Amino acid sequence: MAKKMRRMKHNRLAAVAALATMAAYPAYAQRASENAVNSAGDAFGVSIGSETVGIYSSSSARGFSPTQAGNIRIDGMYFDQQGPALGRVYADTTMRVGLSAQSYAFPAPTGIADTRLRRPADHLIGSAGVTYGPFDLFQVDLEASGPIVPGKLSAYATATSVFVGNVAWPGPSQQNTYGGVLEWTPNDTVNVAVFGQGQVSYAPNQNFIFTGGAFTPPEFDRNVYFGQPWAVHHRRGLHLGVVVSATLPDDWILRTGLFRSLHSLPDEYFPFFRNVQPDGMANVDILRSAPIHDLSYSGEARLSRTFTEGPRQHTLQFAVRGRDAAHEFGGGSSVSFGTGRIGVYDPRPEPVFPTPVPPSHNHVSQVTPGIAYVGRWRDLGEFSVGAQKSIFRGEVAAPGVAPSQTSSNPWLYNGTLAIYLSNDAALYGSYTRGLEESGVASESASNRGESLPVSLTEQIDAGIRYKIGSRVTLIAGVFEVKKPFFDRNAANLFTQVGNLSHRGIELSMSGRIAPGLTIVAGAMLLRPRIEANAAVASFIGPVPAGKPNRNVRLNVQYAPASWHGFSIDGQVNQDGPAFANRANTFQLDPNTTLDLGARYVFKAFGTSASARLRLLNVTDAYGWTVSASSSYSAILPRRVTAQLVADF
Repeated sequence: MAKKMRRMKHNRLAAVAALATMAAYPAYAQRASENAVNSAGDAFGVSIGSETVGIYSSSSARGFSPTQAGNIRIDGMYFDQQGPALGRVYADTTMRVGLSAQSYAFPAPTGIADTRLRRPADHLIGSAGVTYGPFDLFQVDLEASGPIVPGKLSAYATATSVFVGNVAWPGPSQQNTYGGVLEWTPNDTVNVAVFGQGQVSYAPNQNFIFTGGAFTPPEFDRNVYFGQPWAVHHRRGLHLGVVVSATLPDDWILRTGLFRSLHSLPDEYFPFFRNVQPDGMANVDILRSAPIHDLSYSGEARLSRTFTEGPRQHTLQFAVRGRDAAHEFGGGSSVSFGTGRIGVYDPRPEPVFPTPVPPSHNHVSQVTPGIAYVGRWRDLGEFSVGAQKSIFRGEVAAPGVAPSQTSSNPWLYNGTLAIYLSNDAALYGSYTRGLEESGVASESASNRGESLPVSLTEQIDAGIRYKIGSRVTLIAGVFEVKKPFFDRNAANLFTQVGNLSHRGIELSMSGRIAPGLTIVAGAMLLRPRIEANAAVASFIGPVPAGKPNRNVRLNVQYAPASWHGFSIDGQVNQDGPAFANRANTFQLDPNTTLDLGARYVFKAFGTSASARLRLLNVTDAYGWTVSASSSYSAILPRRVTAQLVADF
């Protein structure tokens, strides 16, 4: 048993990390028909069910995080999300950048993660699913939907449980996600959807690995968990909301969304392996965080009217969005464990941690009214302009220190233009100026977890879309995003230390290129650059750490009609080289992995079902990724997932 405890088959730490990505999305469309490759309109990112394709996601777009920037939308309404939002209450998420963001009201500079709320079915249906893997994860999904009052009131409910099945796991690990949607349609002009989703998880935490020089850590067996069994995180989340749509006289439409988002970490540990040497030896210390709670109320109200004038269509929109959020950060206490070796399971008794330093508090409020116009001229193109006035207030209060306050009241504006060269080709361009979240201070900074000041951000992009026949679409574009740059200064305080620009090229090809053969291929070529302040220029280079200079994703699916529901698929993922430290003295090699899969959609006893098998990182490639704070993580090893889903 002791040997089992030391060598965990299939990397339990990676299994726990996968808890955050296993539960997911689609519209009704039941589960057996979910297929991200078939649903993708481009290669810029779509998530459906447990599948994600494309170069971008809600955590990464054009080198930034839309989630961190505060660019989450639910049914088009502004949502200030705290922590992860898991569960099948969300139908799907599509990344809106470039041309797909052209007619989106009030676009955001670093892209929008456009999430659709799942709506209940108009007849009684249900789904059940069982998934094994990756590693020793075992997942059970149940959901049901149907009318309560036919034509007026309907409901959807879902529950997911994910746990690690191997009895040798050194500590309990489990995630439970639950949620539901209640939809009320009192008449033909009003629709009200109320939803809630919650999550409770308990699992050992990831290790933070920092090397003692310009080299990568030594390779270790990625199937070994080498943290402490008691160094866990205990996470709770609860997201509630209501989305209302109403058609008013004279064709005006009113849409509102109100949301409450809670993220709580009552127990959290951060294991640090510092000064890692080429032989894997390191200084080990573990930080036990003070309990952290983040709570936000947010929402948006939008009044719009569309009218037609011959071949021209005009849409006028008035909107106001806002949020009121309270965050806790920092605090806690740490204990040194002397030396240890990465990749070696070395359990030690939990020590008595010193009395923790209490957390600090951050409170922000923001109100942003705006007006926008979208015009479309049939066969010629479309044009939009928008203006917003953002009123932001923030306050930070640390124990024993007088609160500090910040404010910002910028004008924000945007403009887009698309010109149809023909039925198959279109040129597009846009400019957006926005006020976005800057995230939180890194785990190694003295103000760890502090919410950073909002960033005035600018984006300009342009490109071309070309359709090959009716099934294949090509998109090629260029972009530049500018925003303040935050990092640790000489005093280890995470603060603004300069400005950052991301220039890049993005490419997309998607569609059915031959009978039964579907492709979703995308690439982003990135040139990130820092203009550091003089005070930090001696130790911060011109390129931010952890930013690969390219991301390539290729999905291919073959499903000829003669195979009667059977298909095979593959995915190639490549992330280019990235600097591993702030001084730009060391660069990581590119990472390339191959995933293969097979799917069978069938009927059994009158019930639609699907079976899905995937082999990820087929070649068991070894490589590293690095965070902006220069913490290393090994890419996940070869692993298998198997899923069986039935609709009834």
